[in-house]
Amino acid sequence: MKRRMAAILAADVVGFSRLIAEDEEGTLRQLAECRYVLDGFVVRHGGRIFNTAGDSIMCAFETALDAARAAIEIQDFARAQIGAQSSGKWLQFRIGISVGEVVERKDDLLGMAVNLAARLETLASPGGICISRAVYEAVSAQVSAAFVDIGERHVKNIPFPVHAFTIAGPRCPTGGNPLRKPRLSFAMRALSLAGICLSILLGVGSFVSDRQLSRPSQPERSVDASALPPADKTAQALQLTANPVEAFSRLAQKGGQIDDPGSAPGLYHNALLFEAKGEAIAAHRAYYTLARMGLDFIDPHLRYAALVRAHEGRFIAQQVYAELNEDAPTRATALVYALQFDGAERRARLNALLAEHPDFAPAHFLLAEEHTANRIGGLQTDEDGQVEHAALSAFLTAHREGRLARFFLDQSVLTDWLDRAHRRHEQIELSAEGEITMPATAVAP
Repeated sequence: MKRRMAAILAADVVGFSRLIAEDEEGTLRQLAECRYVLDGFVVRHGGRIFNTAGDSIMCAFETALDAARAAIEIQDFARAQIGAQSSGKWLQFRIGISVGEVVERKDDLLGMAVNLAARLETLASPGGICISRAVYEAVSAQVSAAFVDIGERHVKNIPFPVHAFTIAGPRCPTGGNPLRKPRLSFAMRALSLAGICLSILLGVGSFVSDRQLSRPSQPERSVDASALPPADKTAQALQLTANPVEAFSRLAQKGGQIDDPGSAPGLYHNALLFEAKGEAIAAHRAYYTLARMGLDFIDPHLRYAALVRAHEGRFIAQQVYAELNEDAPTRATALVYALQFDGAERRARLNALLAEHPDFAPAHFLLAEEHTANRIGGLQTDEDGQVEHAALSAFLTAHREGRLARFFLDQSVLTDWLDRAHRRHEQIELSAEGEITMPATAVAP
């Protein structure tokens, strides 16, 4: 028999028998949808499904880290679906993960690691993840998540106590009484970027006042710069300028981190600085605080969404901006939320946004890009070309009329957009002129 090491993920639907009794057809249809998504996460992290039985799924991965990341994405996606459904109905999974030696028999895997993963799954809460001590030791330093030690547990058909941990989600796990609950300060350091989004207001409430959240566009209170210590005068003067674009430009020229920034330019400057230094969590906090100010600057939102996608994946970025668009809605949050979708749905959301806010010029540029040949995945049709040309014309008209600069804190981003828009607009018009002046081809008699 062939033996090898593997990480095993076991998943099971919560209350499946009850759901089947209540609505067999609907439950089976939703299970098929869930399996389609779940299979995609497994493959994405290099795993394979080796056994299924009803609502249960067994998967094998090369490493414990791959299994843990797949499990976190599966549960984050399920939570996002529950929040997005008006009925709140979406199948919930419990997940267990173990690592150890397995035996291969044809396409199946057997062994203690397989049995242990199935038993750990029973200790997980609905929507939760339970892992063995070996998995915890392998992934705790590499996964941005909060772990709860639930101690040693006796589980069915395992002859020894199992030391288990749970990966904490938005709700406290109910699979057992934790021996040690993570403190808020630990959670703020260790939670994933998506988790921080949900808890950051609690952790940094003193950082963003209620006045800023409820009335984000209200001018900041003036401060007597002469009363400040000499080291703070320059930073304070930069932040209190009436023009945020000018303030950001001055901060970029000055360089260095701004301590306790209370303005959009200061927060964006710090966020970019933290990104450049590789401090993703600090960058996330600065971006998130800025995102909740209710401003229409588009470039910080685009950078923030890209940061979340890079570290947590597209589904988490979609969830983050769904929450921002509900809690601190602006044209910028609606635009970046639309960009978290793909294909026809993204174009539909951009068109809906422009129908409601036709003067929001950045949306015209992004709509134009959606109709290029690169985005539509093939040859550009005449209709796509017309939409692209019209959107670029609206974008460039807004620039000529002075209605564009106010949507960008970093004017170098705007310069890049304008350069691309001018080049593409000229290409389309030259192409159209060539078609008009092209002589007709003689038809043979």
